Amino acid sequence: MRFGICTSLENVNRLAEVGYDYIELGVRPALMPEADEAEFQKIRQQATQAPLKAESYSGFIPGDLRVVGDTVDMPRLSRYVENACRRGSEIGGAVIVYGSSGSRSIEDGYSRERALAQIAEFLDMAADHAETHNMTIVIEPICWREGNILRTVADGVAMAKRVNRPGIKALADLYHIWQEEEPMQNIIDAAEWLEHVHIAEPVKRSYPGNDDFDFTDFFSALQKAGYDGRVSCECKFDNFDEDIEVALKTMKAYV
Repeated sequence: MRFGICTSLENVNRLAEVGYDYIELGVRPALMPEADEAEFQKIRQQATQAPLKAESYSGFIPGDLRVVGDTVDMPRLSRYVENACRRGSEIGGAVIVYGSSGSRSIEDGYSRERALAQIAEFLDMAADHAETHNMTIVIEPICWREGNILRTVADGVAMAKRVNRPGIKALADLYHIWQEEEPMQNIIDAAEWLEHVHIAEPVKRSYPGNDDFDFTDFFSALQKAGYDGRVSCECKFDNFDEDIEVALKTMKAYV
């Protein structure tokens, strides 16, 4: 497995010093999908000169750019996704995480089936751009605390199967799995669709190694699924420079 941290580009040198394999950046601050090329140029230069590649990106679609509902602007969504995929690929990216609960949450009284159909339509469009630029978009389940649709790994896999495109895969996030009390067997069952992983100590959403939480079942499920890809810490840190050392040591102890 390969390990990274969800953080800003300013921390990339420290991640490299500690021994991480990559960095996971935010789509909007790093790829600036609705900014012109001149604005993106500075980020491009910083990222290409960094000691680690920005292989993955999260925080995909802003809440005001709806995927579900009566105000979906598909041309704007398409431009946004195309820019994100193209720019991400240019600076070494491979994966974009689609959680973005604000873009896909269902309003009271809105048809759930219609919402699922709209998400599938969006992902089919997004796959066109992802596949063109050799990127993969992974569906992140968002637990009940933060979202009301696609809440489990099983939900994410079902949607990936529905879209059935090479550019659309699934993600397993331990925090959301824990909050939903989802069985680890769902990770194993997701084996052929699983393309990315987020991890945190799921009770406090803190960094691995912050307390005595046992990650054995989680890593065992990943290994039974044959997963040997990226694992990104998406969590809170008390002292970033020190805590990322503890997190990496903790994660490697389970592999």
